[in-house]
Amino acid sequence: MTGKEQTTAGGFKHVHVALVVLFSILTLGVYLAYWFISRRHAIREYEGSQFVPFKWWGIFLVLLSLSFLYKFIGPIFLTPYGVAFFDSIDLIFSYYFLGILYYSVFRLKTIIEDAYEEKLFASWLLVLFHVWYIQYKLNKLGDVDIDEKAFAPQMAK
Repeated sequence: MTGKEQTTAGGFKHVHVALVVLFSILTLGVYLAYWFISRRHAIREYEGSQFVPFKWWGIFLVLLSLSFLYKFIGPIFLTPYGVAFFDSIDLIFSYYFLGILYYSVFRLKTIIEDAYEEKLFASWLLVLFHVWYIQYKLNKLGDVDIDEKAFAPQMAK
């Protein structure tokens, strides 16, 4: 972006939802780990404690990156037994990844709703669209905050 990054509510980065979807599909999920790690400061401003496990997201960023590379170059260098072994390990890590993804998404939902003191997220949409839905709502909250700031001087007159 130019000079200053555009932020949404509470210091979260404003990113178009289509880009979040595209990056997470193109990187086979690696971007989702990056998304949490890159927003840890904004999340910690809301919560004040270790509510979202960022250390685990760092570990999964490495594991997902290795898995991403393995999908492209693993079969070239490994025997069929090696491929079967690493496929089984990759499957196990995938389930752990899903677990931490949904744990973190629902923790983030709780943090943001507690800060705004109202119900902002539909749980079933979080299950289906996880980080994509959170980014969409954060963008909308940022738009509302910007509109309120823009109208505040006019209301004072």
